[in-house]
Amino acid sequence: MMKKTIIKMLMAVALVGTVASCSDDDNTTPRVNIEESTVTVDSKQPGKVVFHWTTPENADFYYIKVEYDDPVKGHRVLNASTYADSIMIDGLYAKYGELAYSFTAVSEDGGEKALFTKTAKAGYVPADIKDYKVGPISLTAAQLWTDDQESSEGPIAALVDGNNGTYFHMSWSAPSAWPHYIRVDLGKKVKGISFWYKGRNNGNNDNPKKMTILASNNVGDNPDAAGAWEIGKLGSNVLPSGRAPEYTSPGLFSETEFQYLWLQIEEAYSGNNWIAMAELTVKEMTRSIYDPENEPIK
Repeated sequence: MMKKTIIKMLMAVALVGTVASCSDDDNTTPRVNIEESTVTVDSKQPGKVVFHWTTPENADFYYIKVEYDDPVKGHRVLNASTYADSIMIDGLYAKYGELAYSFTAVSEDGGEKALFTKTAKAGYVPADIKDYKVGPISLTAAQLWTDDQESSEGPIAALVDGNNGTYFHMSWSAPSAWPHYIRVDLGKKVKGISFWYKGRNNGNNDNPKKMTILASNNVGDNPDAAGAWEIGKLGSNVLPSGRAPEYTSPGLFSETEFQYLWLQIEEAYSGNNWIAMAELTVKEMTRSIYDPENEPIK
C-alpha cells in the first residue's frame, strides 16, 4: 500500500512539472508588429528622444517595450500601448551621445518578440540663466562724458539730476556723423549692468534707434582708444520711439570686470545725427548659470 502511494505522488509531481513547463512555452508570440522601416526619430526637443511609427492594422501585441541604458540612472524600461504610434523618452542630455533603444513587442499573456534596436541622441538642453539686480549705481555729472555735447543747451549733467523736465542734447548746431558716445564711469568694477533711460518729452523723436553697448577699463575718446569690447546690441526691435519713451535694458554681462560703460549711438529715430535724453540710471547685475550639458556625467 505504501509503495502504491509513493508512486502516485511521484506521478503527480511529474505532471505538475510538465504543465508548468508547457505554460511557459505556450505564451503567445506577437506576429503583427510595427515595422522598423516606419520608425522615425525626433531629437530636436531639449533632453528628449521621441520615436514615431506607423501602427499596423490588426496588431496583436499588447504593448511595445522600449529598453535603454541611461548613463546615470541605469537600465530603463518604458512601454507604449498597442494603440500608440510614438513614445517619448525624457530626462536625457545631448552629452550622453548616441544611446541604443531596443524595441520588443509583448503579448497580453507576456509573450515577447524582439523587433529591432534604434540609436538616437537627445536634444541639447540649454543652460538655465537667471539675472539678479545687485543694486543701483550712484552717478554724478563728473562720471559722465560725451563726444558730442550741444554747446547751447542740454548739458550731460541733466541725465543724472533726477528731473524728467531737463534733458541732455547731442550737437544739433554743428552735427557730425555717427557714431556718438555717452561714457559712464561706474565708479567700481562690475561684470554686469542694466541701464534705464527716459527720452526727452517733446515731439522731435530724438531717441536712439540703434546702439552698441561696450565696456572698458580705460577712458579714451572712443571705444577703440579705450580698448573696449562689446557686451550688447540694441535696435529698433527693442528701443522705443515717440514722446518721452522709457527703456530698460536686459542684463548685459562680461566675463571680464569693467569700470566704464559705453553707449555707442549709431542711429536716431528722427533721422538726424543727434539724440536727446531726459534721464539715465545704471544698476549692477549678477548672473547665475546652470549648464547641465557641461556638467560631468556622474
